[in-house]
Order: sequence, then C-alpha cells, then structure tokens
Amino acid sequence: MGYKWFVVYMNMWRIVPVYILVRKSKFHEKIRVDNEVWAKKNPSNTGKSALTIFGYNMMTTKEFRNVILNRLHRNPFSYCIARFLFKPLESLYINMAPEKLGAGIYFQHGFATILAAKEVGEFCNINQQVTVGYNGEEAPVIGSKVTICAGAIVIGNVKIGDGATVGAGAVVTHDVPANTVVAGVPASIIRKKSEH
Repeated sequence: MGYKWFVVYMNMWRIVPVYILVRKSKFHEKIRVDNEVWAKKNPSNTGKSALTIFGYNMMTTKEFRNVILNRLHRNPFSYCIARFLFKPLESLYINMAPEKLGAGIYFQHGFATILAAKEVGEFCNINQQVTVGYNGEEAPVIGSKVTICAGAIVIGNVKIGDGATVGAGAVVTHDVPANTVVAGVPASIIRKKSEH
C-alpha cells in the first residue's frame, strides 16, 4: 500500500459522509461516471471499490472536488458539508448549473480555468488556463467528447461540435464543426478527424 492510499484510508471519516451525500444526490449517476473517468487516470485504482476510488480522487485531486461540489450545490446542506470537509481548488471556476454539465468531465489541471457555458456534453477534457464563457449575454454550448487544450478561449454564442478539439492558445468566436481540430487566433480548422 502506497503513501497516498494510506492517507485515503486514514481519512475515511471525511470521505464516507461525502460519499453518502453523493449517493443521495439527484446527480449520483453523473458522479458515478465522473468517478470512473477520473479513476482511469490512475492505474493503482485497479480492483478498488467505488468508495475507495472516490476517496482517492477526493484526497488527491482538487479539480475532482470542484466537480463534486458543482454536482452538490443544488442542495445547500450537502454542499456545505462537502465544502467544509474538502477544500476546492480556488483557481478553477465551474459557473454553471449541474443539470447542464455532462457526466465524465475531466480537468487535467484546473489552474486559472473558467467554465461558464450554457451546456457541456459528456466526457469532455479541459486543460489549464482555459476560459469558456460569456461575451456579455451569450455563452457557448460545448458538445460531447470535446477536448479544449491549454490556454484556449471559447466565448460568446458559439457551438463546439461533438468530438472537436480546440488547440492550445486558440481563440474561438465562431462555431466549430464536429470531429475537427481548430487552432490559431482567431481559430480556424486545421484538420478533420477520422470518423473511426
């Protein structure tokens, strides 16, 4: 048993109450998928229970905590307990309703990242220093299986199609078709992905 797993087992008094709140949440199915997605990033999770994997993610990854707090914030009691027991990453802002945030979202690094979209699909990957947000009144819609690389900016009334990739440092102000890669300022299509 490694040091991190030792820390997880020693902190079950913090993990179990939040896990119970998660199981009672109306977003528990989304959280189950989130937990599985984040678990795949760590090979030592193999063969562990959902509770211990959840505990590992909560203890070692503040970005995961932010996702869980977003899922719980419709219930003030659950949110306050979870926030008291686990400090979130202060530089990652998920400013959207949990109903509109798809399951399986993954933040590789949450540093200086803002996610304020109308809707985000399932299984999206977002890197550090990304801004997804409003240009006044309108906000983007992000499809499923979208990757937004480090330093990218997606603002305004735009739609990022399913399976698209927004390259590092790109500035997106127009719609991005599904299964394409865009880069540059302003962002333009640099290639289409294979349908396989």
